Amino acid sequence: MMAFWVMLDDSVATDELLAGAGAAAIAASLAELVTYQAASRFRMRAGWLVPALRLPGEVARDTVIVYRALWRRLVHGEQPASAFIERPVRFGDDTPEGVTRRTLLVGGTSVAPNTFVLGIDPERDVMVLHQLVAEREGK
Repeated sequence: MMAFWVMLDDSVATDELLAGAGAAAIAASLAELVTYQAASRFRMRAGWLVPALRLPGEVARDTVIVYRALWRRLVHGEQPASAFIERPVRFGDDTPEGVTRRTLLVGGTSVAPNTFVLGIDPERDVMVLHQLVAEREGK
């Protein structure tokens, strides 16, 4: 929030930095209050962040895929084939750790522009995805 304040205010004067620190403190307090009211707790394992190292590459790859499909649509009128995909994942339990893992899984998978998570089916342990441009078989 402090960095957001400095970007919005476009000043590093002492009084502005103090105001930004105050705004950040208020925002942190409100976030903690909302978390307490929602009775949800954030519990994460460090190993869950390792797959995040692949995100920049996936975002770059998917951006190229989407822009290539857009180019083909605009120039040649070709409609890309989209698809719904099921990917096996473990749903897990409803502990704070399980909820955090699923949230990171859904959010991390949906960052790249070609893929969006629609949900996780707890009964079948699959994550349902939509791909704007379907990946070809054997790829």
